[in-house]
Amino acid sequence: MPSADLYSDSFTIPEELHVEEISFDGDLATIYASTANLVAECPLCEQPSSRIHGCYVRTLADLPWCGKPARLRVRVRKFFCDEASCERKIFAERLKEVALPFARGTDRQREALEWIAFALGGEAGARLAREIGLLVSPDTLLNRIRGAFHEDAGDVRVVGVDDFGFRRGNGSGTIMVDLERHKIVDILEGHSTELIARWLGQRPSLEVVARDRSNVCREGIDAGAPKARQVADRWHLLHNLTQVLENFLLTKRTELKKAATPEETAHDEPGTSEPGKEDRFPTTEIPDKRPYESIEGPARARHERLAEQWKEIRGLHLAGAKVKDISEWTGTSRSTVYRYRELAEPPPRPVHGRKRSVLDPWKPYLIARWNEGCHNAKLLYQEIRDQGYSHSIDIVTKLLSDFRYTEEQGKKLRAPRAPKAKKGSITGASPSARNVAALFMRREEKLNEEQKQYLDRLCASDGALDDARRLTQEFAKMVREHEGKKLDGWLDEATSSEAEVMRKFAAGLKKDLSAVRAGLTESWSTGPVEGFIHKLKLIKRQGYGRANLDLLRARALAA
Repeated sequence: MPSADLYSDSFTIPEELHVEEISFDGDLATIYASTANLVAECPLCEQPSSRIHGCYVRTLADLPWCGKPARLRVRVRKFFCDEASCERKIFAERLKEVALPFARGTDRQREALEWIAFALGGEAGARLAREIGLLVSPDTLLNRIRGAFHEDAGDVRVVGVDDFGFRRGNGSGTIMVDLERHKIVDILEGHSTELIARWLGQRPSLEVVARDRSNVCREGIDAGAPKARQVADRWHLLHNLTQVLENFLLTKRTELKKAATPEETAHDEPGTSEPGKEDRFPTTEIPDKRPYESIEGPARARHERLAEQWKEIRGLHLAGAKVKDISEWTGTSRSTVYRYRELAEPPPRPVHGRKRSVLDPWKPYLIARWNEGCHNAKLLYQEIRDQGYSHSIDIVTKLLSDFRYTEEQGKKLRAPRAPKAKKGSITGASPSARNVAALFMRREEKLNEEQKQYLDRLCASDGALDDARRLTQEFAKMVREHEGKKLDGWLDEATSSEAEVMRKFAAGLKKDLSAVRAGLTESWSTGPVEGFIHKLKLIKRQGYGRANLDLLRARALAA
């Protein structure tokens, strides 16, 4: 049996306890102790007493000892209360630095379990606790989270507001983040104007509220904190501009395609290629092993459905129907109706090209060597490595297995297709509205020469496109450099612009002008709020389905 002095030297024991004996049966360590104080205070009247009534043994679970569970058996005394006016005549002495009244574990064990519960949750926390010698169930850890004390955030001066989803597709919630201290202030169930107004109205110290462009947040702040300064998030401003640009460019697909195929390169004259260049290596390709109809059939059928949908939406729009009614009648979203009603022709069928490979520059050489009879992957890998190839041999081995498969099937290699443009190239392609909108938003210094030439040709073909690009660049520069003082001049230019999309976007900004101006001037944003929403989702996934509002809120506030 280990001595009491050995345990006292190995572990920190509160001064008010005196270790008398230690027993260890191989699976459990038991420490017998008693209190060292001669007097005790009554918990009601706080008067000291030295008259002992009796004693009893209190068993407390403690932190593990060498990976084995440990418990304290403390002999606690009862005292008479000599204060005549006190209602309690007999009381038990309190173990202030050891355990709470009526607790079955020590304070340090409770704190350790709370740390584990808040960090890992129920199931994962229980597995870790068992490994280190703390025998606890997942439900007990969740109860520790619910019963833990949460300190009030106090006065909040700058807060960020945003919504998130408890579950995908439904169950929205609202998160409040203190942007000065970078911590979650509160999590609310639901996302509505009344809920936000009620929460903000209870905090008169609020001075600044950062939000997105949604009407729910704006109206809730107006009702709950009318004196607070609202700041529109800069990322959402650029995102809104990108969305309206994409819808606008969908109506200009003909111009987008023409600008990508300049007249001087649209039709190459025969005989202009370098003599002998095409005969240097045979440029045959490996046929696709998948049947053509297995890919082409569903794609063609889907495009036919989209064309019929466009025809129906376009017809109802020309007949004068409202967007809401068209969406209900056709069973499509309103965004689809907005996009299709402006198209003068059916939406084009997307073209998905073959994914490029790092072996493409060396494929003609490998095919030529294969036809010469060299089928050794290691030798071919070394030859192309000397020519500049810097990737793995596994890619070469896989390509040669495709060669071998083709020969085993008795099939001939197909004739070469026309070479495709390099990644990121525009010439000869059909750029999508999303890609061109991204080019409109990109900084001028980050555009390559081909992209600049494409945008110049595109803007020269249409004055509305030229205005849209110029105003987009000016607005993006204002947002990035916090030049809110230039907003009024930009709005005047956009209002008189030839591009209808910029006139509509400027009209939307004017409805929320004070918040937009603050967003372009001040440094506050909802960026930290988005980060905490991401963290909130990670905490919820760690809950294994046991992360409803009270548990999620408790863990998030303690994080």
